[in-house]
Amino acid sequence: MPSSRGSGEVLVDRVMNEGELDERHQSNIATRRSVEVVVLAVVSIWAFFTNLTFSLLEGSEGLYAGIAGEMGRRQEFFDLTYQGIPYFNKPPFFFWLLNASTTLWGDHELALRLPGSIAAVGTIVLTYVLASRLMSSTAAFWAALTVATSHVFLWYGRRVLFDSTLTFFITLALFAWGYVQLLGRSSWWYLLSFLSMALGVMLKELHGFFLPMLVMVSYAVIQRDWRMFKDKVFWIGLSGALVIMAAYAGMLGQGYQHHFHLGAAVKVIWNPTASGPPPEGHPFYWYLGMIWADFFPWSILLPSTLLLFWARRPFPNRSVEVLSLIWVFGLLIAFSLATMKREPYLMPMVPGFGLMVGYYYQHVLSLPERQTPMPIWLRLLLGILALLFAVGIVIGPLLLKKRWLVPPDFVPPLFIAVIAAMSGVLLYAAIRSRLHLAHYMVGGLAVGFMVTVVNIVFPAIDQAFSPRKITEEIKLLAREGQPALFHYIPGWPKNEDAVYYLKRDNVVPELPTPDAVAEAARRHGTIRVVTEEQHAVTLEKRTDFATERIREFRQPSRKHLWLLSVRSGA
Repeated sequence: MPSSRGSGEVLVDRVMNEGELDERHQSNIATRRSVEVVVLAVVSIWAFFTNLTFSLLEGSEGLYAGIAGEMGRRQEFFDLTYQGIPYFNKPPFFFWLLNASTTLWGDHELALRLPGSIAAVGTIVLTYVLASRLMSSTAAFWAALTVATSHVFLWYGRRVLFDSTLTFFITLALFAWGYVQLLGRSSWWYLLSFLSMALGVMLKELHGFFLPMLVMVSYAVIQRDWRMFKDKVFWIGLSGALVIMAAYAGMLGQGYQHHFHLGAAVKVIWNPTASGPPPEGHPFYWYLGMIWADFFPWSILLPSTLLLFWARRPFPNRSVEVLSLIWVFGLLIAFSLATMKREPYLMPMVPGFGLMVGYYYQHVLSLPERQTPMPIWLRLLLGILALLFAVGIVIGPLLLKKRWLVPPDFVPPLFIAVIAAMSGVLLYAAIRSRLHLAHYMVGGLAVGFMVTVVNIVFPAIDQAFSPRKITEEIKLLAREGQPALFHYIPGWPKNEDAVYYLKRDNVVPELPTPDAVAEAARRHGTIRVVTEEQHAVTLEKRTDFATERIREFRQPSRKHLWLLSVRSGA
């Protein structure tokens, strides 16, 4: 009896200990998940809601801000103009968002960039939730961190551009579709998917419909899964999306109808000269090179991720792998076939790439660190990444000086030391085959890259020769007194950002034509005129007034402005 009672007590103790260990394990998982969510929240807010007030850059921001400004001043929301010229290049939905934001918060950079930043963070959230449902919280954390800190998403996601918002709508469409197709949730999620596609079309033509549909149909074909085509809610959602798109197109003028014609969309997407560079643009293979820079620093893990996916074949039995690969490479092929190729166009690929990286990290971090040696090629790639960061933080400012006219010493020495130290740890981990440490350091350097872009590079550009700084100098000259100062930049300018700042207030009045310049000179005797190079040449050819170049305002990409003295010849 004593022996039996002792065995029973031991059994009870063992069960209780296992229960305590299980509770402790669950508590650790919950704590880790909470920490990951906090880290993602901090990184996302830092990346997309800080330093939004720097100058508009690279032309397109000023162009879109100018169109939204003219929309507000004219109170005409369906017929867009720029510099008084009808603008048919894009549908008006995006400019409605900009106008709504500036109406609420004022006409300034923060309000203009807020819609794009909100969309970027929304994409990060969708990526996290989708990855957590399809894989695990670990995969979700690394997938979302990849999206938040990839170069293309950081550089363009917080700007006055279409691509961040389009990426959100495409991601939301695939998120809702995946809830039905991969997770077996209610078919009513299809309605949200098609609503997102309709909004994507309203934002930026038929891209918003065909890109997510390409992923959906390709997945169905590869998996031989035809359930969505047999679901009546799918067809209800498709019909509703077509109704929304048709109603939207019907509200717009004739000049916008080409955005909604299937033939025009196919003509734009398919490039018959794919074997070589098209008349205007890049060759078919251009994006194959650009993804290494635009997905930096996570692109260094792309070979490892693809090899892991290959090792897990056959693919038809693995829904997550199939979805990720189609999302990235299906869109890559579609973008490569398009005539026009631009870096921001790659943004819709980033959430899919994030799913691939999350899948890879889930596998790597499940392996025992000391018992799992890294392959030599992985150690080499991680070593190259460490050297890129160590060297880049030093010579990068010199390259930016050439492009953005910034001073070569704008990076704080302490920050250089921190990045160099983190690079050293990554190099050590690669040499010593410390699997987990090396991959954690990739994430740490990605966050460091985000801080570099947001808190160092953008402010340096803003303080150097940004359009806002130059136009502030011009407005200061106008306030100082005579001669009267005007701007003459008719038609479509080269420096759209500077024109936006000059027209945001009436400190420097506009002269619309050379005759108006002549009349102002006759009235004042001598005036000063700010203009661009091509318009300065036009004014210098006039015989009814004398023109002298006083000062050049240097701008990136040779979009310089000139200050002229114009003296009446009458």
